Formats: sequence, C-alpha cells, structure tokens
Amino acid sequence: MRGPTACGRARDWWLSADVDVIDTYVYERFGCEIQTLWVDGLTSEQADRVEAAVVAAATRLPVPTRAVIVDRRGETGPDDWDSAVLHDGERLPVVPARVLVRDPLAEKLLRSSPELRGEETGACLTLISPARPL
Repeated sequence: MRGPTACGRARDWWLSADVDVIDTYVYERFGCEIQTLWVDGLTSEQADRVEAAVVAAATRLPVPTRAVIVDRRGETGPDDWDSAVLHDGERLPVVPARVLVRDPLAEKLLRSSPELRGEETGACLTLISPARPL
C-alpha cells in the first residue's frame, strides 16, 4: 500500500481485525474531496467490499466528491488524476480499474475510449470502468 501524498491525509478502512486499507484523501481549496485507493494488495472479494463501501460513502458526503480512484493493480500515481479532476485538463490518464467522477469529466472519459462504460451512482457521480471484467 502507498502512503499519503504531501498534501493528503490517510484514512483507514478496516475489513477485519487484521486487514485494513489505507486510502488518501485531499480536501481541495475548490471545495471538494478527492480520494485515491490502492487495493492491489487485497483479494478480489476484499477489493469489491472496499470499493462498494467507499462509493456508497462518497455519494452521501456533505462535501462534494469530484473523484474516487480505485486502483486494483497499483498502476496509478498519486498525482495522475490532478489535472483532469481539478483543472478540467485535456490529458486523461488511463483508467486503471474504476473511477467515480462528476461531469464533465465522466462524459470526457467515456468519449475518449470505447472500452469504457459508465453507470450512474447518485449524487451526480458516474462510475467509469473498463467494459471487460478486471
């Protein structure tokens, strides 16, 4: 698992007495939160449970979530999504697993690749993932 970025904070998500997941979250000056989870050290079932919990929580937070990046393979760097998520940048990272994002980024990601699919989750957030199973 990776640690928090210089401006991020770590949060623990306990799955059991001996398995915890650390994610980073950054509350941005833009009035939103960004979360990145690296779940490459978990089993597929554990990763599914963590992802479901975080997505459910993100849709109910009082602070708008602009993005939740769930990396199941450990391929995402801590700053890979900053340009696209915070500044509507044109450079789009490769979607490593699942990304929960708001429009216009959701629409931009879906247009950029026919291999992606989108699913509305509530709270104006869309879950983007590869069309083929991971």
